[in-house]
Amino acid sequence: MIHSSSVGHAFVAISKGGAVQERIAKEGGKVFVLNVDSKIPSFSAVRSLYHLFKTVKPDVVHCRGAEANFHGLLAAWAAGVPVRIVEEIGIPTHGRLGKALFRLVYMFSHRVVAISDAVQNWLVDNREVLRSKTVRIYNPVQVERHDNKNRVAPCDSVFRICFVGRLEEVKNPTSLIRAVSLLRNENIPVELVIVGDGSQREECVSLCSELGVGDVVSLVGYSSAPLNYVTQCDLYVQPSLSEGFGIALVEAMLCGVPVLATAVGGAPEIIRDGHNGWLTEACDPASLADAIIKIWKNRAELPVVGEAAYKSVNGRFDISKYITELDALYNEVSSVRRN
Repeated sequence: MIHSSSVGHAFVAISKGGAVQERIAKEGGKVFVLNVDSKIPSFSAVRSLYHLFKTVKPDVVHCRGAEANFHGLLAAWAAGVPVRIVEEIGIPTHGRLGKALFRLVYMFSHRVVAISDAVQNWLVDNREVLRSKTVRIYNPVQVERHDNKNRVAPCDSVFRICFVGRLEEVKNPTSLIRAVSLLRNENIPVELVIVGDGSQREECVSLCSELGVGDVVSLVGYSSAPLNYVTQCDLYVQPSLSEGFGIALVEAMLCGVPVLATAVGGAPEIIRDGHNGWLTEACDPASLADAIIKIWKNRAELPVVGEAAYKSVNGRFDISKYITELDALYNEVSSVRRN
């Protein structure tokens, strides 16, 4: 559903709108899909956005993600939009040229939103943005509460693990598969379900065959309802090399599922190691396997940790809270611009 806001919103997709466009339109939201190239740099994207902004005359343009930030900010500045805000949704991988480019582009913004302290600190430490220009607003996360009574209780005969995410190098799925092989060598009765798709899918399939773990690793592909898999596992594992926030991590915790994550990005802001989940400093297969073995040996604690996980995130990342913070930001910047 579309949550209440004091601001009128319109959704703009530079390339294709996809499921987001369809959902917003279905719920009565205003949608613009430009169907132009969004790869940086794209003159057609800047031109199309410029013409849209000149026609619609928005009071605020809020860009989200690298392509939107780059093209949308330039177009909004050229079109004379009064308030220009960008949002960084992950830990950037900018090289020297990229840092210089975005440092220049962000000069045209009034605020830069970071989705976690980790993202905010990266932007400031790498001198892309002045700290005084940044604001941290956590990603909103909402799931239907899955009662623990519907979850299969932990047992000694099988240890069910789940991972949800893009099958890309940054998400590190191959290390988790290799960790499963190490766990089997230690006679841990592990089963792994991987939900998601990406460029490493075939590599993951081949790796399972090579390591002989195809019978205990299920690659189910993309799912529109990934929590149906998450709620049936004993442990959710996020082995990412980098993670700006960790929406899937919070979703698992909101379902009362114990979690293990690499201590990167926003994960340490969400997890208190040993209390509402576990953190591992390294993300190589051996380190992941060692962390999982320790959890397996203390599996009687899983229900307690799962409940602590739920309590620690319940209400913390509500959509209504996110909207309130954004509305306050829009009003604050607008007031400063008027005075």
